[in-house]
Amino acid sequence: MSEPVTSHQEQAVIYVGAASLSLVIGSPDAKIGFRVVDHLDRPLPIARDIFRTGTITRATAEEAAGILRDFLLTTKEYGVPLEAIRLHNTNILAEASNHEIFLNRLQVATGLQARLIDDGDMTRLVYQIARRLLDKNPKLAEGHTFVSHIGPGNTRALHFKQGRLSAYSNYRLGIFRAREAVAGAEESPQHMTHLEEQIRGVVEHLAQDYAGYKIENHVAIGAEIQSIAPQITAAKNGACRIRETELARFTEKLAVLNPDELVRQLHVHYTGGEGIVPALQTNLALARKFGDHLLWVPEGDFQRELMLDLMTASPRTASFQEEVMQAACEIGVRYKTDRKHADHVALLAQQLFRELQPLHSLEPRFELVLRVAAILHEVGMFISPREHHKHSLYILLQTEIFGLSTSEREIVALLARYHRRYNPEPNHPHFSDLSREERMIVFKLAALLRIADALDRSHVQRIKSIQLRPEGSRLNIHTTGVEDTTIEQIAINSKCDLFREIYGYDIVLA
Repeated sequence: MSEPVTSHQEQAVIYVGAASLSLVIGSPDAKIGFRVVDHLDRPLPIARDIFRTGTITRATAEEAAGILRDFLLTTKEYGVPLEAIRLHNTNILAEASNHEIFLNRLQVATGLQARLIDDGDMTRLVYQIARRLLDKNPKLAEGHTFVSHIGPGNTRALHFKQGRLSAYSNYRLGIFRAREAVAGAEESPQHMTHLEEQIRGVVEHLAQDYAGYKIENHVAIGAEIQSIAPQITAAKNGACRIRETELARFTEKLAVLNPDELVRQLHVHYTGGEGIVPALQTNLALARKFGDHLLWVPEGDFQRELMLDLMTASPRTASFQEEVMQAACEIGVRYKTDRKHADHVALLAQQLFRELQPLHSLEPRFELVLRVAAILHEVGMFISPREHHKHSLYILLQTEIFGLSTSEREIVALLARYHRRYNPEPNHPHFSDLSREERMIVFKLAALLRIADALDRSHVQRIKSIQLRPEGSRLNIHTTGVEDTTIEQIAINSKCDLFREIYGYDIVLA
């Protein structure tokens, strides 16, 4: 362990991962963003429990509580106050039927609020790792680059064309999910055949979905492949470049080792070692299916990098936000929405959000949520114009939106549900499941979306720009270059009751 430091700038992140429980202590650094002071890692069979039994066993929960208490003693040595420690949990935890009980056990043991990373958060973290690698290697950034992430429970794929995200998908098959699906056959000679069949399923699905995309480079991301890549070849410009034949030989060598031999050779703990061979086999099968003779593997520890991203908690970059918006636009195209209207409503909604920030006091991330909702608020028209707001709710609840967490996607769906004159009611499905704070977020954003939508009531973008000028109990919206705003004012009058209740203003177009 490093020598404890006396500065009080140190922060800590504890991460309950698929196969281990990790602690990173760090401090802000002007040059590199964050300097790691200490990093501890202890094995914990979370994924094994979840995919084998559907629950977190009591023994695992107590073991986790014990490790956390030890970690808190370490943070105390470094002088890290409790309020500077964050506790995050792997997204696969949500699949355990008793995950809320487990999270509560962790909170009782530590006094920390346990946060659950969801699929949207993990996708954002994978994107950021890929983005950093593209920035370091012009060949990847300028060409057609396919990125795969073989995780514990899910496989993610991203396709970049000249540095911009052009496709994204998420599949319900990962290293531990595949391994535990055939766990009962471990001692049988058919075990490897069953595992290969599990892997083949997701590989075939990926190949089908990306058959129409040109792929010049293949980047493989994941804790397991990143941990073994330096043992195959040295890194250059932030990546190990591994030939398919080299990966095949290394995988075949590891596949015949028993667990004890694997632990000794790779210097890993048992729970971490369980996923290495399935991970390499999946990456190898994927490379062969796409005819890739070379794999680019990012340099560094995947889980440690993930924790540093959690520690910095930096706001989403402008480029990432635009990737999210582009992904939302593609969903809109799929459901044949009016693209010009959607874009214009999103622009107006963004202006309303920014200029009325002193009134709503929402975090900047909700600006992106509002913009996405504006792009997608009419997807329900694809099913039927009648009650299309309800159809929009259903579609968006069932559609993954790149870069948004599950909770953010639910807010987007509810905003589409309430973009018309019908106000949220406590007994409405999905809205009733929200906390009081989340309900207020929906109220505030829905009020803004309604006004933005009303300003383009004709769907011909007559009002190009607006200026907001509060005057007493009225909010005057000046529409430069448009004198007759009768249609828009009628639309606003029919939809502004929620805005009046939330913000205290009547709206008048001038």
